[in-house]
Amino acid sequence: MLMRPVERGKVPTDTNGQPKQYRKYQKARPDLINRMGKYCSYCERYITTNLAVEHIQNKDDRPDLELEWVNFLLGCTNCNSIKDQTVKDDYTQSEYYWPHLDNTFRAFVYREGGMIGINPNLSLPQRAKAQRTLELTGLDRYPGAKKEPTDADDRLLERRDVWDIAQHWKINLLAQPDNLNMRELIVKTVKFGGFWSVWMTVFQDDPDMLNRLIRALPGTCCGHCFDEAGRPIARLEGGL
Repeated sequence: MLMRPVERGKVPTDTNGQPKQYRKYQKARPDLINRMGKYCSYCERYITTNLAVEHIQNKDDRPDLELEWVNFLLGCTNCNSIKDQTVKDDYTQSEYYWPHLDNTFRAFVYREGGMIGINPNLSLPQRAKAQRTLELTGLDRYPGAKKEPTDADDRLLERRDVWDIAQHWKINLLAQPDNLNMRELIVKTVKFGGFWSVWMTVFQDDPDMLNRLIRALPGTCCGHCFDEAGRPIARLEGGL
């Protein structure tokens, strides 16, 4: 499945214990990274540089939200630029699923080679909403699709590589299921490689590994999005 559900939390406080007021939205980047790690909120890539403060609602359309914590996530160059090109004038936040509001992990499925699709177990309205969410950042782009990735969009290739790496680790772990060092090495690989949902999909039959992955990255929505076995559940007060 795709798109890690996160807990962004309330606006951070300053040294006086007061909610921060950002004079420039870029100044929120360290706080967002501290809460959610150096990962794109949409494609889940680990980005060490050029990870931007992403405005959920476009700052040009909603200048009143340009500096507001409630309107911030983190986004890579590809997801940010495609989202800006995709949104329409009548765009409303409620038309999409969001990683800080919903259990977005339930909306999508990963297939062999890192291909992304809609979870077939969703209702028809949920599937329509998930499809809009997928199109919003171009995560449905692959060769032969209605919209193909550009030369500058390497998200699919990176997903494929990580899918293969995760499958390799799975084979090794199946041969040594009690090897705790190997399990910790897998977690470290995810921390510095990203694509959390790929790993959650590949290890979906290993509850111990799922729980390690859920705890691995900062800001992952744990108790409200997954049960004790690491299986996704509906998010409290979310739409999914």
